[in-house]
Amino acid sequence: MAGREAEQVAGDQLDRVLTPKEVAAWLKVRPRQLGVLGVPYLDWGHKTKRYSAKDVQAWLDKQPRAGRQAA
Repeated sequence: MAGREAEQVAGDQLDRVLTPKEVAAWLKVRPRQLGVLGVPYLDWGHKTKRYSAKDVQAWLDKQPRAGRQAA
């Protein structure tokens, strides 16, 4: 997945609501991978998904890191 530096977002940016393209660029994946990865989203109606930067950051913090052993 993305490097640690790409995963961190400035505190003032965590209140933002992001589009699938913005989150995909942040995570360095394609937008359709967001659902496969299980990234939490806000459902704003028919085909309208948005992502809370705070929720995405929390999700990232819970993900296992390469080279790290699970306890």
